[in-house]
Amino acid sequence: MAAVRVLKTVIKRRFSSALYITGDKAQSNYVVLTPHIDFDEQIKRKDDLVKSIKARKLNIDLDKIEKRWAFFKMLDDHKTVLEVTRNEINVVIGKLKQEPQKNAADIEKLQLHVKLVKDDLKNIKDYSYGIDENANLGVLSLPNLLHPQTPINNTVTCHEFLDQPKRVDKSHVDVAKSLNLIVYVNPTCCFLKSDAALLEFSLTNYFQENLLKMGFTQFSNADFARSVVVDGCGDRKIFTLEGSNDELNRLHLVGGGSLHSFMAYFAKHSLQAAALPLKFFSLGRKYVSGDTGSDLFNLSQNSVARVFVAFEDDRQMDETLHALTQQIIQLYEPLGYHFKLVYVPASDLEKGESLRVSVQMLSNFLQKYVEVGSLGVYDDYLSKRLLFTCMVNKERRFLKIISGEVLNVQRFLACAIENNCLLEKPLIPDVLKKYL
Repeated sequence: MAAVRVLKTVIKRRFSSALYITGDKAQSNYVVLTPHIDFDEQIKRKDDLVKSIKARKLNIDLDKIEKRWAFFKMLDDHKTVLEVTRNEINVVIGKLKQEPQKNAADIEKLQLHVKLVKDDLKNIKDYSYGIDENANLGVLSLPNLLHPQTPINNTVTCHEFLDQPKRVDKSHVDVAKSLNLIVYVNPTCCFLKSDAALLEFSLTNYFQENLLKMGFTQFSNADFARSVVVDGCGDRKIFTLEGSNDELNRLHLVGGGSLHSFMAYFAKHSLQAAALPLKFFSLGRKYVSGDTGSDLFNLSQNSVARVFVAFEDDRQMDETLHALTQQIIQLYEPLGYHFKLVYVPASDLEKGESLRVSVQMLSNFLQKYVEVGSLGVYDDYLSKRLLFTCMVNKERRFLKIISGEVLNVQRFLACAIENNCLLEKPLIPDVLKKYL
């Protein structure tokens, strides 16, 4: 793995969000998109929203957001009334001006009236920008609703393969260093050597070939994304390039194997229904900031395989999730390592996820399970924020998305080293040897 040298973590911005820009800021900044905000529909399921917020242990006051939204809507309605009134008065003035001498007094009165209306409209617009921003950003801070299968407190196992391997006394880092498999400097700088490098090569080739056989199309993504996409995905654990000083248009290093890179391509993208469902995958890097530790479980840079599936029909959700879960099982079982698939509890989900199926392998040294792959169900949460749509009978509909890293190479490698009990068996399984 190459070292990351020209990066810094995200700092606090003067702008509240690059995703939602109010009119006053839009005058001096290019607005990429305006997210679809349907809080009036969301609040109809207030009990489900409260459950999602509480289960995720988020510090969000839904009642305050609801009050801000109601006040914003009241101001917006008043602004609409003033605009209609101004237009109606101008129409009347236009008719009276057909006989200006006869209607001079009435024209003067109405011109004074329309001036007062314009002044009121300007004042309410200036005042409403802050209200608009607070209300809409409050709504955008809300999490996705929970899927019925998402557990509230503890993980729920849905599949397990082979027995748990025995505990070992040395960590994968100690074993790998003693066998000259890695050079570990810090979370941003780690190099794979010898069989460890060959495992990465063969493993990614294995996933590539089999995902293609399963009907996925390989996708080549950019390693960078703009701030609007980062805010749209709701993830702040990213790197910002040095010298990227534009508050609303910063450039972030996310990696071609990230969700951001897919959404950067599909933001403001409208498809014909005939093109659905989409089944893509990418092989590349994923970069995250903020990880601490001194092992392969906490790297800032990982090699990953990510799937991205998009479809329109709600009824396809559970069917698609089940099919993808079975395909993950088909990919992992031939590798010959113990693993399990679990539904993670609500508190471990990202805001955009309604459900996550986690692929976990055991760290023999830590005696705990580590996520080496996952599938996240996003429903239309991302599509509404970044305007990813399709046309059905001339109607715009927001696409449902399921996406996740089905493989994290470095985490898999760490567990494989420990599972092999000091490499008493080859690090590279037989099934991977033809992919070298």
